[in-house]
Amino acid sequence: MKTRPLFLFNLSTVKSRLMEERKSVKEVKITVSKEEVEKLVDEVALRISKNVRVQGFRPGKAPISMVKSMYMDRIIEEAVNEALNRKVGEIIEEKGWKLITNPRIKAQDQNDSAYEFTVEFEIIPEFELPDLTSITVKKRIKRVTDSDVEERINLYKEENAQLKAVDREVREGDLVVAQYIFRDKEGNEGKPKRARIVVKSGDLDEDLYNAIIGKKAGERVEIPVEDGTEIYIIQNIYEKVYPDDQEIAELLGYTSVGEMREKIREKLIEEFSERAEIELENSIINEIYRLSPFDPPPSLVAKIYVDIKDELSGKVPPQELEQSAQNLAVFRAITEIILLKLIEERNIDVSEEDIIKYLKEDGQQNPEAFLNEAKKRGRLDELKSRYLARKAFDYLKNTVKIEPEFVE
Repeated sequence: MKTRPLFLFNLSTVKSRLMEERKSVKEVKITVSKEEVEKLVDEVALRISKNVRVQGFRPGKAPISMVKSMYMDRIIEEAVNEALNRKVGEIIEEKGWKLITNPRIKAQDQNDSAYEFTVEFEIIPEFELPDLTSITVKKRIKRVTDSDVEERINLYKEENAQLKAVDREVREGDLVVAQYIFRDKEGNEGKPKRARIVVKSGDLDEDLYNAIIGKKAGERVEIPVEDGTEIYIIQNIYEKVYPDDQEIAELLGYTSVGEMREKIREKLIEEFSERAEIELENSIINEIYRLSPFDPPPSLVAKIYVDIKDELSGKVPPQELEQSAQNLAVFRAITEIILLKLIEERNIDVSEEDIIKYLKEDGQQNPEAFLNEAKKRGRLDELKSRYLARKAFDYLKNTVKIEPEFVE
C-alpha cells in the first residue's frame, strides 16, 4: 500500500477559523413537548399491546386502557423516543446532512411542559471546492543518477553480507556481541543480558561508539548514564564480508553487472515516478484544503487510524508511532472527503474502459479476461470502487496547473 506523507497543516489552527457550516460535528437542542408525546401514546400503546401478555387476553386483544395502566412508563419512554426520532429525521432532511454515524444524545432534561435534548450529529462537512483551474502545484521530478544506482547496489550488498568472526580490535561496521549489565547508583547489578551492537557512526550512541572502537574480545566498557552505569563485556567481534558486484548480480538473478545496473536504473525510474505522483496528489489535496478548510469527522479519522497504526508499525520509531498514525489518519480522512465531494459534484464514474486502462497500468497481463471474470463473480462494483479515487485524482491532475521541478 502506498503511504502518503503526513498531514501538512496545523489542524488546531485551521479549526479555529472554520465557519460553522464546515464543521463535521453539530449540536442541536431539540424540544419535545409533552403534548406531542400525549398524541403518540395511543399509537405506541397499540403497538406494545401486540407484543406483551395480559392475563386473560390473547396478544393484541387486551383493552388499550389496561395496557396503558400496566405499561405506562414504557409507553411514555417509547413515545418520547419516537417524537424525538421524528424531529431528528426532519432536521437531517431540512439541513441536507449526510451522516457519518447515528445521532447521539449528549444531554437530556425535562420540565413540566417538555423534554429537552442536546443531540450530536456527525456529518460530512459542507464546503465548496475552490476553483481548481486557479490552483498551481509543483511536481518534483528526480533524475536517476549513477550514485542512485550505486546506493541501491550497496543496499543489496548490505542485505546479503556475511558475518566472519575476527580476532582483532573493534572497527567501524563490525557487529559486536557483548554481555550487558546495568549497575545502579547504589552499586547493585542487574541480571546479565546478551547485546548485539552494530558499530556504525551516527547510528550508535556516541558515547558507546567512542568507548567500544578499538577494544578487543574480553575487554570491558563502562558508560555512565543518568541513573547508573551500563557495562558491556565484549565476547565476540564479527566483520561483515560483502559480495562483490558480480556476486550480487548473480544473487539477484542477472547474467552480468551491466544488466544488473540497467535493471536497477529502470526500477528506480519507476519508483521515483510513482513517488512523484503520490507527492503531486498530496500537494493538490493540501492546496484544496488550504483554500477550503473543513473539520474532518472524528469517527472517520478514528476508523482510519486503526488501520494506519498497523501499517506504520515498524516503519517509524515507536515513540513517534502514535502521533504519526494520528496525523496520517487526519490527512487520509480529509483526502476521502475532498474526493467524495469532487466525485459527486463532477459526476465522476468509472467505466469498464477505465477499469481496463487501470488494470494495464497495474501490470495486469490480460485485463479484459480479468474484468470478465470479475463480472462473473459479481465483483464489478468492487473494481469500480477501487479505481474511483484513482479517476478522481486523474481529474484533479488534468485540471490544476502543474509545474515540473527537477531535483537531484
